[in-house]
Amino acid sequence: MGQGLFLSAALLLSRQRELQVANRLLAVLVLLFAIIIGHAWMGMNQLFGAYPHLASAIAPVPLLIGPLLWWYLQNLLLGKPLTRHSLAHALPFAIAVLAWTPYYLQPGDMKLAAMAPRAHLPWQLAVFGAFKAIHVCTYLVLSYRLIGGADRERSGHGVVHSLQRLTVLLGLGLGLDALVFLAEIFGLPVPVSSDTWGATVLTCFVYGLAYYAMRLPIGYRPPPPQLHPLQVPKTAESLLAPADRALFLAKLTASMEQDHVYRDGDLSLEKLASHLALTPHELSQLINQSLDLNFQEFVNGYRVRALQSAMRDAAHAGTTILDLALAAGFNSKSSLNRVFKNLTGVTPSQFRCADGGVQGPK
Repeated sequence: MGQGLFLSAALLLSRQRELQVANRLLAVLVLLFAIIIGHAWMGMNQLFGAYPHLASAIAPVPLLIGPLLWWYLQNLLLGKPLTRHSLAHALPFAIAVLAWTPYYLQPGDMKLAAMAPRAHLPWQLAVFGAFKAIHVCTYLVLSYRLIGGADRERSGHGVVHSLQRLTVLLGLGLGLDALVFLAEIFGLPVPVSSDTWGATVLTCFVYGLAYYAMRLPIGYRPPPPQLHPLQVPKTAESLLAPADRALFLAKLTASMEQDHVYRDGDLSLEKLASHLALTPHELSQLINQSLDLNFQEFVNGYRVRALQSAMRDAAHAGTTILDLALAAGFNSKSSLNRVFKNLTGVTPSQFRCADGGVQGPK
């Protein structure tokens, strides 16, 4: 519960302007989970006797879980704003609050009497509980499909995979909670109550959100969907301020020329971006706008120049071209020949046999 409150406050106070709406929606969602967890904690510690007006006070609240998750994902992944039309998703919650109003107006002793143990749940509560379960599951299915579509368009970016995993786990956990609730309706013995199990599931979800949020670089936002080759973006606004662009370009150059990170055969845009404390989208735009190259062209240029230098060095005359290429960061002979010829106009073997190269094994 404390973790949820802390994460909610951190999201509300975040200064990421481009994520302001998404962070606020997620903050409300996490706060909602913290409230549900706190309510279950009070029940486990039998505190409703001292605070009867809090008993069952949050019954309509789960009807906000689905809409908040849906609004958050649509804003984060698609950039859709929160409009009056989208607020219609909160209508079931508003109706439930109105239906629950007579209960809220009851005195404390009547609420305590309603909490007395009973063999079976009243049919009204059973129907309402089933509706809440179906409502949440429907939004989870819709959210999973939305995330799946974003995953296909963004070629598997980390944040999308993280959201996909969390949504699946939340759905499975709440599905089991629904089964426990059904067992309670029919008076079957269960190891834990549906409230306790639901709170446990939501606790894991909150910690999962915190875990993935801490793993992402500062200011991370999923890049926009990849454009079709025939599509042309309307704007190309820089994600970095001019001073930051110069600073990170210097860091990028140092990482290539001093740290020689290009020699890592598994170097990816995501890995290099993490090394520079940038998002993949920011790094891609930095290379494209500053050097008029894409990421692969940029890295391959360093690898080709390193290989050329090695083949000119007499100390490597007895080393095969493939070994030198692997040391330069290439991970296959086919990619080596294709990239080298595209950039130099000759194959590595032709370059080595030329006047500028040192004769050696192929």
